[in-house]
Amino acid sequence: MHAVVLACAAQAVYIVAYVLFKTAAGRMSPLSGRHPLHAAGLLVRSPRWLAGLLVLMAGFGLSATALVALPVAATLPAYGLGLVLLLAIGMSGFGERPTSREWLAVLVTVAAMVTAALSVLPALGHGGAAPHRVGAAAAALPLWKAALVCVPSLAVPLWMFCVRDRPVGGRHARPLTGIASGIGAGVLLGATEVFGQGMAMMFAAGRGADVPSSPHPYLFLLAGVFGVGLLTIGLQRCRLTVIVTVVTVTAKTHLLLSATLLYGEPWPREAGPFWLRAAGVGLAVLALLAFPRHERRAPLARRARTSPGWDEPRELPAVLPSHLSSRPHTRRAAPPSRPGGAPPVPPSQISAPPGGWPVARDRESYLGNVKIEWR
Repeated sequence: MHAVVLACAAQAVYIVAYVLFKTAAGRMSPLSGRHPLHAAGLLVRSPRWLAGLLVLMAGFGLSATALVALPVAATLPAYGLGLVLLLAIGMSGFGERPTSREWLAVLVTVAAMVTAALSVLPALGHGGAAPHRVGAAAAALPLWKAALVCVPSLAVPLWMFCVRDRPVGGRHARPLTGIASGIGAGVLLGATEVFGQGMAMMFAAGRGADVPSSPHPYLFLLAGVFGVGLLTIGLQRCRLTVIVTVVTVTAKTHLLLSATLLYGEPWPREAGPFWLRAAGVGLAVLALLAFPRHERRAPLARRARTSPGWDEPRELPAVLPSHLSSRPHTRRAAPPSRPGGAPPVPPSQISAPPGGWPVARDRESYLGNVKIEWR
């Protein structure tokens, strides 16, 4: 029960950090991953962003402590419940309104975490597998296993951000929702949690003195720095609810699979729990595919109402500008002719119709908004 409370607290702390990152990024000039030094200088000069970084580190500590006593799958419902808090903050504090497709993706995300958690219930009923996991983490981490987790964690975000999430200009271009940035940041932050979990298990096994000589702290810092930077760029460009939901489902899926490889995370062998775990991973992938890649278009009427001066009456000029009438090869309107081939009547001799002239302001505008010149 104590570990479950820590997992719930970690998710709440994560959301506070994300809100601090979001508000800090909104006050900065545009950030870009193609200019990392400039972006890093802007970040470290922001006190609000540094406060968010400290809060995020506290969240990593709470999560790693919870993962010492509980399998990763058992903590997933706590992160699913944290999405409720995220949606409340995004809608009330930032005015975000998820679309029906995004609501569906959030529901699939919660279903994925609950399904994966159901697969670990038989193991918890038999006392769990915490001692085995702690012993596996206390053993030396093979370099090939560390590379198998770290290299894709760095390569996938780079490809997603530079290739899949590049904004496209043009008349019909639509802003991106930031799915690629969320997936990239989620993979990096998931790797950060994996190596943080390894350090926590080494301390729990009494091998805290061996932590500096292990690859865990260095991979933790490497993945964490890139992950937080990419997360901040995504939060500056896109909505909080979409980015954080994608980051959460990606990070927890990555954590579940990587902990199974590195620390002997229990993967059920019975048919029922096995397929529940596989269904949870499949639903997580389906949730990522359900998110729309582009923002929805605003209706034409709404865009017209929001444009300045949409309701101001506009009237045509009474006469054309003088430079138009003086252009060469300009075809002037012929004066009105009388029936029977009689010569045309000059405008000065045209009498007003019964009831006066209509909307037009003078006779010239009434005769076609064209100034008639007589020579």
